[in-house]
Amino acid sequence: MSHNRRNFLKTLGAVSAGAGLLSQGHLPLNSEVMEDENINFSDQEFKVTILQTTDVHCQIHSHDELFWENDKVVFRKTGGYAHFATYLKKQRKKVQNIFLMDTGDMFQGSELSVKTTGKAISPILNALKYDLYLPGNWEVIYGKKEMQKLLGGLHAPKVCANMYHDLGDGKKGDHIFPPYYIWNVNGLKIGFLGYTDHLVPIRQSPNYSKGIIYTKPEENIAQYVDVLRNQEQCVYVIVVAHIGLSQQIHLANMEVTSGVDYIFGADTHERVRTPIICKYSKVVEPGAFGSFCGRLELTIKDGKIIKDTYFLDEISVDKYKEDKEIHTLIETIEKPFLNDINRVVGYSTIPLYRYFVIENTIDTMILNALRWRLPDIDIVLSNGFRFCPPRTTADSTGNIPITNGFIFDMLPVDSHIRTGKVTGKQLKEWLEKELNNVFA
Repeated sequence: MSHNRRNFLKTLGAVSAGAGLLSQGHLPLNSEVMEDENINFSDQEFKVTILQTTDVHCQIHSHDELFWENDKVVFRKTGGYAHFATYLKKQRKKVQNIFLMDTGDMFQGSELSVKTTGKAISPILNALKYDLYLPGNWEVIYGKKEMQKLLGGLHAPKVCANMYHDLGDGKKGDHIFPPYYIWNVNGLKIGFLGYTDHLVPIRQSPNYSKGIIYTKPEENIAQYVDVLRNQEQCVYVIVVAHIGLSQQIHLANMEVTSGVDYIFGADTHERVRTPIICKYSKVVEPGAFGSFCGRLELTIKDGKIIKDTYFLDEISVDKYKEDKEIHTLIETIEKPFLNDINRVVGYSTIPLYRYFVIENTIDTMILNALRWRLPDIDIVLSNGFRFCPPRTTADSTGNIPITNGFIFDMLPVDSHIRTGKVTGKQLKEWLEKELNNVFA
């Protein structure tokens, strides 16, 4: 067999399997190679790269981002799908075997997403050619049917092992999405098992997730890890989870996750630069808003993973210029809504952000607005949302413009203001409970 023909067959086999186009039993070219020369593609050392974005919250443009460096806050521009597209092209040129996934909160978080019920985001994600998706806790924001349509409109497979159709009276139906996905690469299998937050009906309005039953990951994770490891004979098993860093660490320390190599986490927007080594698995999470991309590099030889290295890559606008094709696509999609999104409704004299645990300028501004609107109320409270990137760039006035679009970034959920009476005892008990949830 000629060298060119061999390379062609190797490439064809890897591409077909990686894209999920054909199962191994439907690859006559691979069969021909095995009969002709008994070639095992996994004998030679090769590299695999797995990329993760998550919690982008429809922040399609580059934006100000907050960093804690040398014991102080600094801001710089990051993110934006057009910049990410350039980063992605560079990664795809470096490595032949590359796998890109997004692990949730893709369709909620901006005025554009609200005005189009998430539909404006799908063409952008499809153009970037993701390989896998996991629904996050906010994918249900427009209801179950819309969630199914939005995720169904994405070209890549979806996974989630703990979301079921609600048949009524507490009866579980089938999974809404397949529980796992297997990536065939150079004759080897890497398994991806998905879990979203089982607390969605509690932490958010239950109307969002009506018609869905959620279960805890530990109820079936051991079963599916066994399927992936022993039945499917995967050499590597990754859990993609949108359950928050503390829950992900807890899960990685439970015996039911024995056999899981990595948990690629999401939800809490944490920037994990060095994998957290737990009892049974490693845990990572790549921040939010498209400011970062998690990158796991695997070195494989003789059918075994001989090395794994993790990086948290910053999507710097200075390092990665905008991809023209994605920029044009975003421009076209956003055009009908752009005037309203960019309409200035006010100004701030200080940077606006929402990253610290106790107090943030965005939340303080919202609470001040509530006090202004409701002067007779003694105490005002606001949700501790994590979405919304900072805004720190001044315009020609020397102040920081607050646009209508930024209002949606801060509060993309149409919740009504409610007033009521509580006792000091009730308030103290509630605050103690919330503080315990955060810090304990």
